[in-house]
Amino acid sequence: MFADCLSSLSPEDQRQALYDLCDDPPASRHPMPSLETRRQLLSLLVAADGRSPLGLEVSALTLYGVRASWFTAASRVPESPAGAITAARALLETTCNTILTELQEAPDSTGDLPGLYKRTRTRLGLNPAAGAEQAVNQVLSGLISCVDGIAALSNQAGDRHGLAAGAKISDLSYAGLAVHAAGTTAVFLVRVYRDVTRGPSS
Repeated sequence: MFADCLSSLSPEDQRQALYDLCDDPPASRHPMPSLETRRQLLSLLVAADGRSPLGLEVSALTLYGVRASWFTAASRVPESPAGAITAARALLETTCNTILTELQEAPDSTGDLPGLYKRTRTRLGLNPAAGAEQAVNQVLSGLISCVDGIAALSNQAGDRHGLAAGAKISDLSYAGLAVHAAGTTAVFLVRVYRDVTRGPSS
């Protein structure tokens, strides 16, 4: 069953799923591979990718965990759009701060999401106009705009600061957009981060 599920994924998603299995296997009713078996598999994955031995370090960031938080945020949209927007912001803040912490940098506690995202993308080499082709730069610039928009929307419509008496956020479309933009950005950051930390051997 596991092989059938894995074979239904694209090669890149297979790779990411196996890395997640090695780093932080989800809870299961079925027996999971032992830590030693997972480390052996991780060694094979790292070697196959031509990666550095540093890639064997287990990360606290997994795509499974990010997607679970994304799903949780999305599930709040129908009942609490304001809460969903707050959860979307929290997903980005948590992802960025975890990346910085694992890279031995101090996390940010100021609540400045655009600044936090800038620090993270700079550390990961994701700055627009850094030698990438125009289309890639446009996408990277678009992610900056998304994060800025999520920060502004959460300040205006999220529930982390409390809403004025009687105020209610009722536009599900914008709440859903914020959640899925945040989820997409967080997954992208984790994938880039894991490729950086498991980067090609020098």
